[in-house]
Amino acid sequence: MQWMKRTGVAIGVVVVSVAAVVCICAASYWKAMHIDASRGIEEAGYVKIGGIDQWIQIRGRDRNNPVLLWLNGGPGFSQIPQTYFYREWERHFTVVMWDPRGQGKTFERSGSSVKAAMTIAQFTTDGIEVTEYLREHLGKKKILLLGHSFGSMIGVHMVHARSDLFAAYIGTGQVTNLEQQIEFAYPRVVERAQKLNNKLAVQQLMQVGPPPYLSAGPTKWVEIGWANKLDPIPKPRLSALSDPWFWFVFSRQHSALDSFTRGAEFSQETMWNEMLVDDLPQLGLTFAIPVVIVQGSEDLVTPTPLAREYFDQIKAPSKNFVLLEGTGHLSLIAEPQRFLQALIDHAEPYIARSSWQGGHL
Repeated sequence: MQWMKRTGVAIGVVVVSVAAVVCICAASYWKAMHIDASRGIEEAGYVKIGGIDQWIQIRGRDRNNPVLLWLNGGPGFSQIPQTYFYREWERHFTVVMWDPRGQGKTFERSGSSVKAAMTIAQFTTDGIEVTEYLREHLGKKKILLLGHSFGSMIGVHMVHARSDLFAAYIGTGQVTNLEQQIEFAYPRVVERAQKLNNKLAVQQLMQVGPPPYLSAGPTKWVEIGWANKLDPIPKPRLSALSDPWFWFVFSRQHSALDSFTRGAEFSQETMWNEMLVDDLPQLGLTFAIPVVIVQGSEDLVTPTPLAREYFDQIKAPSKNFVLLEGTGHLSLIAEPQRFLQALIDHAEPYIARSSWQGGHL
């Protein structure tokens, strides 16, 4: 009986200790995430966009800062669960994270019922509607547009359709022509896998061979999947991903991780064929607003040489190509502080303050 009492006491101590750690984490989390409402803004909820409820999160420490609308990659990869890691961004920008149809909290509500409207044209129209909502809601003349990967595709479509809404376009993991980029990347992904002695990657890549791939089935995802998995991740970020604190934050900000995953899978399968043939240079190479392209030097999903070739052809009032050495396609996610510095150094100076202050066009 004595050993049972000791065991019970030990279990009780463990339970209390775990509860204490959770309480400390929660208190620390809420303190770090708190925004002074008298000066800043902290909002999240559904807004009727394109005829359906779509989730929009708005966070910033100072309402006078420029508004930055972030278009996610994937499609379907919501960054809202990682908001905690972009707190420093909120000191410089009012950061808008939007879950479009088929993604994150928007997918939680509408599910696959939106399948027929999962087109680049509809995403473009939705994005413009979101931008107009932000201008009205936040009292801004112009919005900064940041597009990552799939978001860079939609971003270019939006800018060509309604350049008057935007102060500047910032692309990263810049899509140009996905079919050509995949073909260009394949031998380079194989080479990286060989250098890293990743036998499983080499085996699977050699098994599927170079593109083109069938649109049906999982084969089409092998190359892009390994290009993402072999993306350089800096040690500080790698250690953060293995930290229980990271997963506490992640789970706190996205209560339905199953919906998060299913939304990404649904979006990618639905959009694949149209994404593959979309050709951004064919939309036109003249931009009416400043353009900044921020690329990781090791990007093998949207290879940097092709992004640079596209950039060199662009005509814009001002443009800048920023190379982040040692990072890859996911530099925006893997190194948020470094990417923020690139925005501050190379995007902010292009926009006159009068272009984002209160008032309407």
